Amino acid sequence: MVLQMPGLYGPRQPLPMRVLPLPGESTGSFVNRLAHANGLELWDFLQRVGQGTGSSSDVAARVAKYPQYTEMYVNGPGLEYLAMLAGQPAAVLRRALPGLAPRHRLPGDGDAVWKWPWQPPEGHLVSCCTRCAEGRGVREPAWWLLSDGWRVCARHSQWCDDSRTGPLDGLSLTKLPEVVEAHLERGRLQRQFGGSGEELFADAFQVAAEWWRTMPMVLRWVHRAWACELEDRSTRVMPLVIYPEAARLARLMLEFEQSDLRDTDARGRWLGKAEALMGSWELDVQAGKGPLLDWLHHHRLPADPEAQPADWSGRGRLPLAPGHRRLASTSGPLEQRSCLS
Repeated sequence: MVLQMPGLYGPRQPLPMRVLPLPGESTGSFVNRLAHANGLELWDFLQRVGQGTGSSSDVAARVAKYPQYTEMYVNGPGLEYLAMLAGQPAAVLRRALPGLAPRHRLPGDGDAVWKWPWQPPEGHLVSCCTRCAEGRGVREPAWWLLSDGWRVCARHSQWCDDSRTGPLDGLSLTKLPEVVEAHLERGRLQRQFGGSGEELFADAFQVAAEWWRTMPMVLRWVHRAWACELEDRSTRVMPLVIYPEAARLARLMLEFEQSDLRDTDARGRWLGKAEALMGSWELDVQAGKGPLLDWLHHHRLPADPEAQPADWSGRGRLPLAPGHRRLASTSGPLEQRSCLS
């Protein structure tokens, strides 16, 4: 941690070389690139975030050397100092860097403060798609701060995640166009139905994840893992291999949620369709029926638009069942946005 005197001793001008933040980039990644662009080691740069001395803690010094594992946080004055050094308005940095969001702001409006904990309190540091970064003039590794530990770059057919055991340029999806198409379908759901579309995808993803845990050797999943040269039972491969099935199941869940018919016959017909999909995917229907029944239980009653959460505007969103709303978050990683544990 570095403490700085307010106002009087703050930086007066930007560093000579400026860099632009990548959308969704971690603060630590951006600061690391800004330091290197100006010929500074990261720790040397941090001591220039205002006047004063760097932390005497050896642990803090070591942590700050690894922006691929850790994240930097600042208070209000610290953000102003960082914005001055970067030559960017603080508002621009806040929009681009999720680690600067108000909920992550350190307390205190006097001395400028930054902290670099060993692990982010929330989110995952995921390697940026190198081709996207290069298109913005970035020639060194950069990291996103994301709710989940992975992201698909549909433009460049890349799977990017928070693994540190493989190459930083991600995994090629050129042999798995169905994964890219599933990602596009997820985007369509979100554009059509807002947060409700994303929450239904989260439900479907949780069901498919449970299927994978129950029967990881399904051939389609094994073949996808091999196509990316990954071990077929590794936890790293799970979100990648189940993505197509999750996207298709989400669309089926949407059909059920759009209907007001929730009686026993309607639930039975929907379950039959879901089981038919499982059969077409060569999944064991009996082994995988449980999560589907759990989902139907939470969605057995139609939605009440009057009882939607406070942030629900109604524009482009689909009211979801009360059983879903009681259990699922409207933000955060997929497991929190699902009504299934």
